[in-house]
Amino acid sequence: MYSTWKNEGRKNVITLAKGQIVTGLTGVHVTLEPDRIRVLKAMPELRVQPGDIILRYMYQGEGFADIWVNGEWKKSYDCSFVTEKDDSGCLRNCSARVISEGRREWWVRIQTAGGITGWSLAGDQFDCMDSLGAEPQCGKL
Repeated sequence: MYSTWKNEGRKNVITLAKGQIVTGLTGVHVTLEPDRIRVLKAMPELRVQPGDIILRYMYQGEGFADIWVNGEWKKSYDCSFVTEKDDSGCLRNCSARVISEGRREWWVRIQTAGGITGWSLAGDQFDCMDSLGAEPQCGKL
């Protein structure tokens, strides 16, 4: 665990043991570089033409994401028209394709049973983070 999620002034607070139970308090999604999505078919609702680029900053799940397109920020926009690099994703119209995946970090502020708080990169380090995940061991916590 670290003192902050920011690069400046980040110090190690403690090292957690594998299997140690912590409580998630909050989190922050940091986009270091957005995904680049190439438009394949005209989409009048976004005022884009084939060849235009959409920048995706934060994928929120179920096809929704924060995007920058045509000089405008679109929060929680339905991006189910996007085909991912692995050919997954597109649910309708398939009007755009990811051409490069960005870089991002998801930091979570956590607290130990002893009351120590700090920040950790989420990655695949923690179980029971998805309230809809129905992981069997999560009901016991």
